Amino acid sequence: MTAIVQATMQSGSAKGRPAPERPSWPETLFSHGFRPFFLAAGLYAALALAAWIAWIAIHAMGAVPAVMTIDEPPHLWHAHEMVFGFGAAAVGGFLLTAVPNWTGTDRLRGWPLAAIFALWLIGRCAMWVTAALPPGLVAGLDLVFLPVLAVLLSRKFGARLKPQNLVFIVLVALMAAANVMYHLERLDLMEGGMTTGSRLGLGVLVLMIAIVGGRVVPGFTQNALTRRGIEDRLPVRYGMLDGAGHLLVAAVFAAYVFDAPPLATGALALAGAAVNGLRLSLWRVTAVLDEPIVWVLHLAYGWLVLGLALMAASLLADAGSEVAALHAFGTGAVGTMILAIMSRASLGHSGRPLVAPRPVVAAYVLISVAAALRAFGPDALPGLYNEVMLAAGAAWIAAFLLFSIVYAPILVTPRKSPST
Repeated sequence: MTAIVQATMQSGSAKGRPAPERPSWPETLFSHGFRPFFLAAGLYAALALAAWIAWIAIHAMGAVPAVMTIDEPPHLWHAHEMVFGFGAAAVGGFLLTAVPNWTGTDRLRGWPLAAIFALWLIGRCAMWVTAALPPGLVAGLDLVFLPVLAVLLSRKFGARLKPQNLVFIVLVALMAAANVMYHLERLDLMEGGMTTGSRLGLGVLVLMIAIVGGRVVPGFTQNALTRRGIEDRLPVRYGMLDGAGHLLVAAVFAAYVFDAPPLATGALALAGAAVNGLRLSLWRVTAVLDEPIVWVLHLAYGWLVLGLALMAASLLADAGSEVAALHAFGTGAVGTMILAIMSRASLGHSGRPLVAPRPVVAAYVLISVAAALRAFGPDALPGLYNEVMLAAGAAWIAAFLLFSIVYAPILVTPRKSPST
Protein backbone atom coordinates (compact mmCIF):
# COMPACT_ATOMS: atom_id res chain seq x y z
CA MET A 1 0.00 0.00 0.00
CA THR A 2 2.82 2.42 0.87
CA ALA A 3 4.49 1.69 -2.48
CA ILE A 4 1.25 2.48 -4.35
CA VAL A 5 0.85 5.81 -2.56
CA GLN A 6 4.47 6.74 -3.25
CA ALA A 7 4.13 5.87 -6.94
CA THR A 8 0.99 7.98 -7.19
CA MET A 9 2.68 10.95 -5.51
CA GLN A 10 5.69 10.67 -7.82
CA SER A 11 3.47 10.62 -10.90
CA GLY A 12 1.84 13.85 -9.75
CA SER A 13 4.84 16.07 -9.05
CA ALA A 14 8.11 16.19 -7.23
CA LYS A 15 6.36 17.82 -4.26
CA GLY A 16 3.75 15.10 -3.96
CA ARG A 17 0.84 17.12 -5.37
CA PRO A 18 -1.77 15.11 -7.27
CA ALA A 19 -1.42 15.00 -11.04
CA PRO A 20 -3.46 17.65 -12.86
CA GLU A 21 -6.79 16.46 -14.18
CA ARG A 22 -6.60 15.35 -17.78
CA PRO A 23 -8.78 17.36 -20.15
CA SER A 24 -11.86 15.64 -21.54
CA TRP A 25 -11.74 14.40 -25.12
CA PRO A 26 -13.89 17.28 -26.45
CA GLU A 27 -11.52 19.77 -24.83
CA THR A 28 -8.57 18.01 -26.42
CA LEU A 29 -10.28 17.67 -29.79
CA PHE A 30 -10.90 21.41 -30.01
CA SER A 31 -7.52 22.45 -28.65
CA HIS A 32 -5.77 22.61 -32.06
CA GLY A 33 -7.10 23.12 -35.57
CA PHE A 34 -5.62 19.91 -36.93
CA ARG A 35 -7.46 17.69 -34.45
CA PRO A 36 -11.14 18.04 -35.44
CA PHE A 37 -10.52 18.78 -39.10
CA PHE A 38 -8.05 15.95 -39.76
CA LEU A 39 -10.30 13.46 -37.98
CA ALA A 40 -13.30 14.71 -39.94
CA ALA A 41 -11.38 14.67 -43.23
CA GLY A 42 -10.39 11.03 -42.74
CA LEU A 43 -13.89 9.90 -41.81
CA TYR A 44 -15.60 11.99 -44.46
CA ALA A 45 -13.27 10.77 -47.21
CA ALA A 46 -14.48 7.25 -46.50
CA LEU A 47 -18.15 8.14 -45.96
CA ALA A 48 -18.63 10.31 -49.05
CA LEU A 49 -16.83 7.83 -51.28
CA ALA A 50 -18.94 4.98 -49.86
CA ALA A 51 -22.08 6.87 -50.90
CA TRP A 52 -20.67 7.35 -54.40
CA ILE A 53 -19.74 3.71 -54.99
CA ALA A 54 -23.07 2.60 -53.49
CA TRP A 55 -24.76 4.57 -56.25
CA ILE A 56 -22.43 2.97 -58.84
CA ALA A 57 -23.24 -0.50 -57.49
CA ILE A 58 -26.99 0.15 -57.66
CA HIS A 59 -26.64 1.52 -61.20
CA ALA A 60 -24.53 -1.51 -62.23
CA MET A 61 -27.33 -3.82 -61.11
CA GLY A 62 -29.79 -1.97 -63.33
CA ALA A 63 -31.73 -0.73 -60.33
CA VAL A 64 -32.62 2.73 -59.06
CA PRO A 65 -32.46 3.96 -55.45
CA ALA A 66 -35.80 3.92 -53.65
CA VAL A 67 -35.02 7.39 -52.27
CA MET A 68 -32.57 10.00 -53.54
CA THR A 69 -31.64 12.61 -50.96
CA ILE A 70 -29.64 14.72 -53.43
CA ASP A 71 -31.04 16.80 -56.26
CA GLU A 72 -28.01 17.15 -58.54
CA PRO A 73 -26.41 14.42 -60.71
CA PRO A 74 -24.52 12.03 -58.39
CA HIS A 75 -21.19 12.43 -60.20
CA LEU A 76 -21.30 16.21 -59.66
CA TRP A 77 -22.26 15.79 -56.01
CA HIS A 78 -19.33 13.37 -55.65
CA ALA A 79 -16.91 15.86 -57.18
CA HIS A 80 -18.21 18.67 -54.97
CA GLU A 81 -17.90 16.72 -51.74
CA MET A 82 -14.43 15.45 -52.52
CA VAL A 83 -13.24 19.02 -53.15
CA PHE A 84 -15.33 21.21 -50.84
CA GLY A 85 -16.02 18.59 -48.18
CA PHE A 86 -12.95 16.38 -47.78
CA GLY A 87 -10.46 18.79 -49.36
CA ALA A 88 -11.70 21.87 -47.53
CA ALA A 89 -11.56 20.07 -44.16
CA ALA A 90 -7.93 19.12 -44.73
CA VAL A 91 -7.06 22.66 -45.87
CA GLY A 92 -8.77 24.11 -42.79
CA GLY A 93 -6.95 21.79 -40.41
CA PHE A 94 -3.59 22.46 -42.04
CA LEU A 95 -3.86 26.25 -42.18
CA LEU A 96 -5.42 26.70 -38.74
CA THR A 97 -2.43 24.81 -37.34
CA ALA A 98 0.35 26.12 -39.57
CA VAL A 99 -0.50 29.83 -39.70
CA PRO A 100 -0.23 30.44 -35.93
CA ASN A 101 3.15 28.69 -36.03
CA TRP A 102 4.30 30.85 -38.95
CA THR A 103 3.13 34.11 -37.34
CA GLY A 104 3.66 33.43 -33.63
CA THR A 105 0.00 34.24 -32.91
CA ASP A 106 -2.36 32.39 -30.59
CA ARG A 107 -3.97 29.36 -32.12
CA LEU A 108 -7.73 29.04 -32.51
CA ARG A 109 -9.08 26.78 -29.78
CA GLY A 110 -12.14 26.01 -27.68
CA TRP A 111 -15.54 27.27 -28.74
CA PRO A 112 -14.26 29.46 -31.65
CA LEU A 113 -12.63 26.39 -33.19
CA ALA A 114 -15.75 24.33 -32.50
CA ALA A 115 -17.85 27.05 -34.16
CA ILE A 116 -15.88 27.11 -37.42
CA PHE A 117 -15.82 23.32 -37.46
CA ALA A 118 -19.61 23.40 -37.06
CA LEU A 119 -19.84 25.62 -40.16
CA TRP A 120 -18.02 22.96 -42.18
CA LEU A 121 -20.21 20.20 -40.72
CA ILE A 122 -23.47 22.09 -41.35
CA GLY A 123 -22.46 22.51 -44.97
CA ARG A 124 -21.91 18.80 -45.29
CA CYS A 125 -25.28 17.98 -43.76
CA ALA A 126 -26.98 20.36 -46.18
CA MET A 127 -25.25 18.80 -49.18
CA TRP A 128 -26.52 15.35 -48.22
CA VAL A 129 -30.17 16.47 -48.40
CA THR A 130 -30.22 18.86 -51.36
CA ALA A 131 -33.44 17.23 -52.61
CA ALA A 132 -35.25 18.23 -49.42
CA LEU A 133 -34.06 21.83 -49.07
CA PRO A 134 -34.41 24.92 -51.28
CA PRO A 135 -31.26 25.52 -53.36
CA GLY A 136 -30.81 28.95 -51.79
CA LEU A 137 -30.79 27.50 -48.29
CA VAL A 138 -28.30 24.79 -49.26
CA ALA A 139 -26.05 27.43 -50.80
CA GLY A 140 -26.29 29.62 -47.72
CA LEU A 141 -25.36 26.75 -45.40
CA ASP A 142 -22.54 25.38 -47.55
CA LEU A 143 -20.90 28.64 -48.58
CA VAL A 144 -20.10 30.04 -45.12
CA PHE A 145 -17.11 27.97 -44.05
CA LEU A 146 -14.45 28.97 -46.60
CA PRO A 147 -15.01 32.77 -46.41
CA VAL A 148 -14.90 32.62 -42.60
CA LEU A 149 -11.67 30.62 -42.83
CA ALA A 150 -10.19 33.26 -45.17
CA VAL A 151 -11.11 36.05 -42.72
CA LEU A 152 -9.60 34.16 -39.79
CA LEU A 153 -6.37 33.62 -41.71
CA SER A 154 -6.23 37.32 -42.59
CA ARG A 155 -6.53 38.22 -38.93
CA LYS A 156 -3.89 35.67 -37.93
CA PHE A 157 -1.41 36.98 -40.48
CA GLY A 158 -2.17 40.60 -39.53
CA ALA A 159 0.88 42.85 -39.74
CA ARG A 160 3.08 39.82 -40.55
CA LEU A 161 1.35 39.33 -43.89
CA LYS A 162 3.98 38.59 -46.56
CA PRO A 163 3.55 37.73 -50.25
CA GLN A 164 4.40 34.06 -49.64
CA ASN A 165 1.64 33.92 -47.01
CA LEU A 166 -0.89 36.13 -48.78
CA VAL A 167 -1.16 33.45 -51.44
CA PHE A 168 -2.94 31.12 -48.99
CA ILE A 169 -5.63 33.71 -48.26
CA VAL A 170 -6.08 34.24 -52.00
CA LEU A 171 -6.32 30.49 -52.62
CA VAL A 172 -8.91 29.96 -49.90
CA ALA A 173 -10.91 32.89 -51.31
CA LEU A 174 -10.61 31.42 -54.81
CA MET A 175 -11.80 28.06 -53.50
CA ALA A 176 -14.79 29.83 -51.95
CA ALA A 177 -15.52 31.49 -55.30
CA ALA A 178 -15.38 28.08 -57.01
CA ASN A 179 -17.97 26.80 -54.56
CA VAL A 180 -20.17 29.81 -55.36
CA MET A 181 -20.03 28.79 -59.04
CA TYR A 182 -21.27 25.33 -58.16
CA HIS A 183 -24.29 26.70 -56.31
CA LEU A 184 -25.04 29.32 -58.96
CA GLU A 185 -25.94 26.54 -61.38
CA ARG A 186 -28.22 24.97 -58.78
CA LEU A 187 -29.90 28.38 -58.52
CA ASP A 188 -30.23 28.54 -62.34
CA LEU A 189 -27.89 31.54 -62.46
CA MET A 190 -24.85 30.03 -64.20
CA GLU A 191 -24.81 27.38 -66.88
CA GLY A 192 -22.18 24.71 -66.26
CA GLY A 193 -21.33 26.15 -62.85
CA MET A 194 -21.25 22.80 -61.07
CA THR A 195 -18.60 21.38 -63.40
CA THR A 196 -16.63 24.61 -63.63
CA GLY A 197 -16.70 25.20 -59.87
CA SER A 198 -15.64 21.66 -59.02
CA ARG A 199 -12.75 21.72 -61.49
CA LEU A 200 -11.61 25.14 -60.31
CA GLY A 201 -11.74 23.93 -56.70
CA LEU A 202 -9.64 20.91 -57.66
CA GLY A 203 -7.18 23.24 -59.39
CA VAL A 204 -6.83 25.29 -56.21
CA LEU A 205 -6.03 22.15 -54.22
CA VAL A 206 -3.44 21.04 -56.78
CA LEU A 207 -1.84 24.50 -56.75
CA MET A 208 -1.67 24.35 -52.94
CA ILE A 209 0.16 21.05 -53.29
CA ALA A 210 2.60 22.60 -55.77
CA ILE A 211 3.31 25.42 -53.30
CA VAL A 212 3.24 23.59 -49.97
CA GLY A 213 4.76 20.44 -51.44
CA GLY A 214 7.62 22.49 -52.82
CA ARG A 215 8.41 23.49 -49.24
CA VAL A 216 7.72 20.36 -47.22
CA VAL A 217 8.92 17.60 -49.55
CA PRO A 218 12.52 18.82 -49.80
CA GLY A 219 12.41 20.29 -46.28
CA PHE A 220 11.31 17.10 -44.55
CA THR A 221 13.64 15.04 -46.73
CA GLN A 222 16.56 17.22 -45.68
CA ASN A 223 15.54 16.89 -42.03
CA ALA A 224 15.49 13.11 -42.35
CA LEU A 225 18.94 13.06 -43.94
CA THR A 226 20.56 15.45 -41.47
CA ARG A 227 19.22 13.35 -38.58
CA ARG A 228 21.36 10.56 -39.99
CA GLY A 229 24.37 12.84 -40.17
CA ILE A 230 24.22 13.27 -43.94
CA GLU A 231 25.29 16.82 -44.78
CA ASP A 232 26.05 16.52 -48.50
CA ARG A 233 23.87 15.63 -51.48
CA LEU A 234 20.84 17.21 -49.82
CA PRO A 235 17.63 18.18 -51.66
CA VAL A 236 18.05 21.22 -53.88
CA ARG A 237 15.60 24.07 -54.52
CA TYR A 238 15.81 26.92 -57.00
CA GLY A 239 13.54 29.90 -56.50
CA MET A 240 12.99 30.55 -60.21
CA LEU A 241 12.24 26.88 -60.85
CA ASP A 242 9.75 26.80 -57.97
CA GLY A 243 8.03 29.94 -59.23
CA ALA A 244 7.79 28.53 -62.74
CA GLY A 245 6.32 25.30 -61.40
CA HIS A 246 3.64 27.18 -59.45
CA LEU A 247 2.75 29.48 -62.34
CA LEU A 248 2.46 26.62 -64.80
CA VAL A 249 0.12 24.64 -62.54
CA ALA A 250 -2.05 27.75 -62.12
CA ALA A 251 -1.99 28.42 -65.85
CA VAL A 252 -2.95 24.84 -66.75
CA PHE A 253 -6.04 24.87 -64.57
CA ALA A 254 -7.03 28.41 -65.59
CA ALA A 255 -6.79 27.39 -69.23
CA TYR A 256 -8.59 24.09 -68.70
CA VAL A 257 -11.41 25.39 -66.52
CA PHE A 258 -12.17 28.36 -68.75
CA ASP A 259 -11.97 26.44 -72.05
CA ALA A 260 -8.80 27.74 -73.64
CA PRO A 261 -7.84 26.05 -76.95
CA PRO A 262 -6.77 22.44 -76.26
CA LEU A 263 -3.40 23.02 -77.96
CA ALA A 264 -2.58 25.88 -75.58
CA THR A 265 -3.74 23.99 -72.49
CA GLY A 266 -1.84 20.88 -73.57
CA ALA A 267 1.35 22.84 -74.18
CA LEU A 268 1.09 24.43 -70.73
CA ALA A 269 0.51 21.01 -69.18
CA LEU A 270 3.54 19.56 -70.95
CA ALA A 271 5.73 22.41 -69.74
CA GLY A 272 4.26 22.05 -66.23
CA ALA A 273 5.04 18.33 -66.17
CA ALA A 274 8.63 19.00 -67.26
CA VAL A 275 9.29 21.78 -64.76
CA ASN A 276 7.61 20.09 -61.80
CA GLY A 277 9.20 16.79 -62.70
CA LEU A 278 12.59 18.50 -62.63
CA ARG A 279 11.78 19.99 -59.20
CA LEU A 280 10.85 16.55 -57.90
CA SER A 281 14.03 14.96 -59.30
CA LEU A 282 16.15 17.33 -57.18
CA TRP A 283 14.57 16.28 -53.86
CA ARG A 284 16.41 12.96 -53.35
CA VAL A 285 13.61 10.46 -52.90
CA THR A 286 16.01 7.51 -53.27
CA ALA A 287 17.74 8.50 -50.04
CA VAL A 288 14.57 8.12 -47.94
CA LEU A 289 12.99 4.97 -49.32
CA ASP A 290 13.28 3.40 -45.88
CA GLU A 291 11.13 6.16 -44.30
CA PRO A 292 7.52 5.85 -45.50
CA ILE A 293 6.43 9.06 -43.80
CA VAL A 294 8.91 10.90 -46.05
CA TRP A 295 8.72 9.00 -49.33
CA VAL A 296 4.93 9.29 -49.39
CA LEU A 297 5.38 13.06 -49.85
CA HIS A 298 7.44 12.39 -52.98
CA LEU A 299 4.81 9.92 -54.17
CA ALA A 300 2.09 12.54 -53.80
CA TYR A 301 4.07 15.08 -55.80
CA GLY A 302 4.78 12.43 -58.39
CA TRP A 303 1.03 12.08 -58.96
CA LEU A 304 0.85 15.83 -59.61
CA VAL A 305 3.54 15.51 -62.27
CA LEU A 306 1.80 12.49 -63.78
CA GLY A 307 -1.51 14.36 -63.86
CA LEU A 308 0.10 17.16 -65.86
CA ALA A 309 1.67 14.62 -68.23
CA LEU A 310 -1.66 12.83 -68.73
CA MET A 311 -3.39 16.13 -69.41
CA ALA A 312 -0.77 16.98 -72.03
CA ALA A 313 -1.04 13.55 -73.64
CA SER A 314 -4.82 13.79 -73.83
CA LEU A 315 -4.95 17.29 -75.31
CA LEU A 316 -1.91 17.14 -77.60
CA ALA A 317 -1.92 13.52 -78.79
CA ASP A 318 -5.46 12.33 -78.03
CA ALA A 319 -3.89 9.64 -75.85
CA GLY A 320 -5.79 8.65 -72.76
CA SER A 321 -8.45 10.93 -71.36
CA GLU A 322 -8.87 14.17 -69.45
CA VAL A 323 -10.80 12.19 -66.82
CA ALA A 324 -7.68 10.10 -66.18
CA ALA A 325 -5.67 13.29 -65.63
CA LEU A 326 -8.30 14.74 -63.28
CA HIS A 327 -8.24 11.60 -61.15
CA ALA A 328 -4.45 11.50 -61.14
CA PHE A 329 -4.72 14.99 -59.66
CA GLY A 330 -7.67 14.33 -57.35
CA THR A 331 -7.25 10.77 -56.15
CA GLY A 332 -3.48 10.60 -56.58
CA ALA A 333 -1.96 13.99 -55.79
CA VAL A 334 -4.63 15.48 -53.51
CA GLY A 335 -5.59 12.24 -51.76
CA THR A 336 -1.99 11.14 -51.16
CA MET A 337 -0.69 14.56 -50.07
CA ILE A 338 -3.58 15.10 -47.67
CA LEU A 339 -3.05 11.67 -46.14
CA ALA A 340 0.72 12.29 -45.94
CA ILE A 341 0.39 15.71 -44.28
CA MET A 342 -2.35 14.61 -41.88
CA SER A 343 -0.46 11.52 -40.75
CA ARG A 344 2.80 13.43 -40.24
CA ALA A 345 1.42 16.61 -38.67
CA SER A 346 -0.79 14.68 -36.27
CA LEU A 347 2.23 12.82 -34.92
CA GLY A 348 4.46 15.88 -34.71
CA HIS A 349 1.92 18.17 -33.05
CA SER A 350 0.88 15.49 -30.56
CA GLY A 351 4.44 14.84 -29.36
CA ARG A 352 4.87 11.43 -30.96
CA PRO A 353 7.78 10.06 -33.01
CA LEU A 354 7.59 10.77 -36.73
CA VAL A 355 7.22 7.14 -37.73
CA ALA A 356 4.21 6.05 -39.77
CA PRO A 357 2.40 3.10 -38.17
CA ARG A 358 2.25 0.02 -40.40
CA PRO A 359 -1.50 0.31 -41.12
CA VAL A 360 -0.92 3.87 -42.31
CA VAL A 361 1.93 2.74 -44.57
CA ALA A 362 -0.61 0.33 -46.05
CA ALA A 363 -2.95 3.29 -46.48
CA TYR A 364 -0.25 5.16 -48.43
CA VAL A 365 -0.09 2.24 -50.85
CA LEU A 366 -3.86 1.86 -51.07
CA ILE A 367 -4.32 5.48 -52.13
CA SER A 368 -2.01 4.96 -55.08
CA VAL A 369 -3.80 1.70 -55.92
CA ALA A 370 -7.07 3.64 -55.93
CA ALA A 371 -5.57 6.39 -58.09
CA ALA A 372 -4.07 3.95 -60.59
CA LEU A 373 -7.30 1.99 -60.90
CA ARG A 374 -9.41 5.12 -61.33
CA ALA A 375 -7.05 6.85 -63.75
CA PHE A 376 -6.07 3.89 -65.93
CA GLY A 377 -8.56 1.12 -65.21
CA PRO A 378 -11.56 2.28 -67.29
CA ASP A 379 -9.42 2.66 -70.45
CA ALA A 380 -7.46 -0.54 -69.85
CA LEU A 381 -10.51 -2.65 -68.96
CA PRO A 382 -13.52 -1.01 -70.62
CA GLY A 383 -15.62 -4.14 -70.21
CA LEU A 384 -15.12 -4.06 -66.45
CA TYR A 385 -15.82 -0.39 -65.85
CA ASN A 386 -18.09 -0.85 -62.86
CA GLU A 387 -15.85 -3.44 -61.24
CA VAL A 388 -12.81 -1.17 -61.64
CA MET A 389 -14.71 1.76 -60.15
CA LEU A 390 -15.81 -0.31 -57.17
CA ALA A 391 -12.29 -1.64 -56.61
CA ALA A 392 -10.83 1.88 -56.74
CA GLY A 393 -13.48 3.11 -54.32
CA ALA A 394 -12.85 0.22 -51.95
CA ALA A 395 -9.09 0.96 -51.90
CA TRP A 396 -9.74 4.65 -51.14
CA ILE A 397 -12.22 3.84 -48.37
CA ALA A 398 -9.86 1.29 -46.82
CA ALA A 399 -7.00 3.80 -46.83
CA PHE A 400 -8.92 6.50 -44.98
CA LEU A 401 -10.56 4.06 -42.60
CA LEU A 402 -7.09 2.82 -41.65
CA PHE A 403 -5.99 6.41 -41.05
CA SER A 404 -9.09 7.16 -38.98
CA ILE A 405 -8.82 4.03 -36.84
CA VAL A 406 -5.14 4.60 -36.08
CA TYR A 407 -5.30 8.37 -35.60
CA ALA A 408 -8.64 8.86 -33.80
CA PRO A 409 -7.08 7.96 -30.41
CA ILE A 410 -4.17 10.30 -31.15
CA LEU A 411 -6.41 13.21 -32.15
CA VAL A 412 -8.69 13.02 -29.09
CA THR A 413 -6.01 12.50 -26.42
CA PRO A 414 -3.61 15.13 -25.04
CA ARG A 415 -0.14 15.73 -26.39
CA LYS A 416 2.46 13.35 -25.04
CA SER A 417 5.11 14.90 -22.84
CA PRO A 418 8.78 14.20 -23.65
CA SER A 419 9.02 11.86 -20.66
CA THR A 420 6.12 9.65 -21.73
